[in-house]
Amino acid sequence: MINKKKNMKKLLGILKNSPLKLTDQRKALIKIIFGDGDAHYTVDDVYKKAKKKKIKISLATVYNNLNTFKDLGILKVLTTSSDTIFYDTNITDHHHFYCKKTGKLIDVDSSEIVISKLPKIPSGRKLESVNVILDLD
Repeated sequence: MINKKKNMKKLLGILKNSPLKLTDQRKALIKIIFGDGDAHYTVDDVYKKAKKKKIKISLATVYNNLNTFKDLGILKVLTTSSDTIFYDTNITDHHHFYCKKTGKLIDVDSSEIVISKLPKIPSGRKLESVNVILDLD
């Protein structure tokens, strides 16, 4: 419980120190998204949770805020083979299993995947990260 409170305080601090206003809607979204620890959400998932908690918010506002949180570096964005976009609260380096039947992502620790060869990086570019999504039927 202490870690959850600490993490929430840290996230709200990041928002407070950003150029954005710390609105009630943003606070509510932070609590929804990060309240359960590491998780993967679609925009619809977050919107439904907000509505269930009786938070007055539009789907567009949820979408805009999730992308803003990504820009602030507190969320990661992943696109699966089914073109579903997920927002990941775990921003550490890791990979994923994607289950096509359930539409769920499962974290895979980076140490469990060994990449022996990468293609040549285009001239003038720098490799930023490697993200592996393993599809399951």
